[in-house]
Amino acid sequence: MQAARHFYLELRHASVPTYVASYVFPILLLAYEMHRVGRWIFDYGMNFANFRFMGYEFLLMLVFVALQVVFEGLFLIGAWMSRDHDFGHRVANLLAGLGCSLVVIGFDLALQYAL
Repeated sequence: MQAARHFYLELRHASVPTYVASYVFPILLLAYEMHRVGRWIFDYGMNFANFRFMGYEFLLMLVFVALQVVFEGLFLIGAWMSRDHDFGHRVANLLAGLGCSLVVIGFDLALQYAL
């Protein structure tokens, strides 16, 4: 008898819309962060002292993550209302995608305030 449920990312059991909703946002956010940091290094070198004064770009990233939360929330509500058989797998994948986006935001914050 199993006393506790374990959290497993069972990617093979989730449907295609789950993958799209889960991982497109973090991949786009990571690509934008790589472009942003690469452009900074090209312009100013490895001096990140003024990186936090870059303007609206960090706010744009936060709005993108908020859009991800709203979109994934709507996606989960739709799956819950339709009584989808893989609802648990969708929740796990959507949380993993949100976690990936938060890691990118955390990296950006580390560049802004660690130096």
